[in-house]
Amino acid sequence: MPAITRDFFDLEIYAIYRAIWELWGDDAWQVVWRSGEVALEEIAKSVDLTGTWPEALEKLASYLCQAGYADDIRVRQVADNELEYEMLNPAILPGAKRLIAEGAVPAHISTTLMFALLARLGLKAEMIGPPDLRPDGRGIERWRLSPL
Repeated sequence: MPAITRDFFDLEIYAIYRAIWELWGDDAWQVVWRSGEVALEEIAKSVDLTGTWPEALEKLASYLCQAGYADDIRVRQVADNELEYEMLNPAILPGAKRLIAEGAVPAHISTTLMFALLARLGLKAEMIGPPDLRPDGRGIERWRLSPL
């Protein structure tokens, strides 16, 4: 049996988050952030996500790439309390671009997982500005970290 295609996965995520936004408007953000917490609980059952925050984020990034979510994921510290999060060809990029263009709430699947993991490690993360979704398939976000 073939694996699910990235196109279908993107379409389904787009449809789910579009429907959530149509029904609940900006309250859809609650679903976005909670979904990352729930998914992280499940992933942590089979993936060792321990270590310092850079080590733990690297383990989660590796898992996401192995799962086919993105071709590559990198997290770089760019200031004392700021990170740059870069994904190459995340599976949900076409749908995320559509949702943002429509004014809807995008899924932010890997971002919510990373934020949930940072929270487990005692850190609060927040996005600085909108994501930079580039034509070459890269999605780049800036995050600010603070203690919980």
